[in-house]
Amino acid sequence: MSAGWPDPRRSTPASGSNPIPGSSSGSSASPESRRGAKAVVGALVLVLLIVFVIRNSQRVSVDFILIQGHFRLIWVIVICSILGGVVGYLLGRPPKRARHQRRSGSGSGDVPSA
Repeated sequence: MSAGWPDPRRSTPASGSNPIPGSSSGSSASPESRRGAKAVVGALVLVLLIVFVIRNSQRVSVDFILIQGHFRLIWVIVICSILGGVVGYLLGRPPKRARHQRRSGSGSGDVPSA
């Protein structure tokens, strides 16, 4: 380790930087409660999407780039929602290198073990 650079695994918080013991600098909620809140919000969005889809069942004309077709609005909404979810998932994932580093447990390979 380079002289003068703090080791985040061994360093203690500076005075005044984190006055509450055990709290992190980010959010004070535990990972479990954040996961639960995300699940509740996800379930609410899913229910609203289902109600929206059911109320919009009429046939509509959909103009693809080269062809045109008539579909029920339900299927257009469902397909667009699935595509949006896939794109959001793929864009929200960290890069492959960051995922690999997180799994190995260290941010860089040059940190010696003490």
